[in-house]
Amino acid sequence: MPRFFLHVLNGRELREDPEGQEFPDVDAALAEAVASARDLVAYGIMQNEDVSGRSFLIRGESGQTVATVPFRSSLPGMLGGWAPPGSMHSAQPYVTANSVAVCMSDRHLLAQAPLAILDAAFEWLVEEHSRALEEGQRRFHEQIEGLAAPIYTTDAQGRITFYNEAAVALSGRRPALGQDRWCVTWRLYWPDGTWLPHDQCPMAIALKENRPVRGGEAVAERPDGTRIAFMPFPTPLHDTSGVLVGGVNMLLDITQRQRAKERI
Repeated sequence: MPRFFLHVLNGRELREDPEGQEFPDVDAALAEAVASARDLVAYGIMQNEDVSGRSFLIRGESGQTVATVPFRSSLPGMLGGWAPPGSMHSAQPYVTANSVAVCMSDRHLLAQAPLAILDAAFEWLVEEHSRALEEGQRRFHEQIEGLAAPIYTTDAQGRITFYNEAAVALSGRRPALGQDRWCVTWRLYWPDGTWLPHDQCPMAIALKENRPVRGGEAVAERPDGTRIAFMPFPTPLHDTSGVLVGGVNMLLDITQRQRAKERI
């Protein structure tokens, strides 16, 4: 197969892709560039850096440029106008109800959306849980079930109380409600491959210390032996009087985002 090189153009600076990658044709290389551009923008947001002005120059083995992919043009329409906020402590002002609904319901956009938007969307779900306590859990569970994001809930002792089908797809298993604790995954590891006991996982820390845990990464092993890198968003849940009643966690597949980081 032909080899293509995805160079990154930043103003007048060109960061070359020294090894390149084999693709069936230029269309496949273009699709990879678009996906990588989205991931790079998402990673930039996490670093409080706007990289949307950069472009991919796709070159063939002869050195000729066969396509150009501006990072900004590769973004979904609702994200194309994003600008980095002055403070990353609150992404809420930059998130619309429409962006929350679309990002959390579409599997492909979920993998591409900036983490700041996903975090704000998840916080919105936590607020929904507080409202649901007054109306019963059924409506909250119905909202989670329809999302593409893998999400599960626990009681205050970490016992799994609910999970959606997306969580089953990511973990490769169906946890035993009321028995499995802390996480829906089968086995856990730190990014360096070190075993991570479930009672020391981010969700366990969030419940034991009664605080949200952000910024961590882990690797889940499925019963079939496959592994997937993810970023958890464990968040304690409280009743209307502020008492800890459980937790909710979103497990974001970051495989594509890790590939993007390798390109920087």
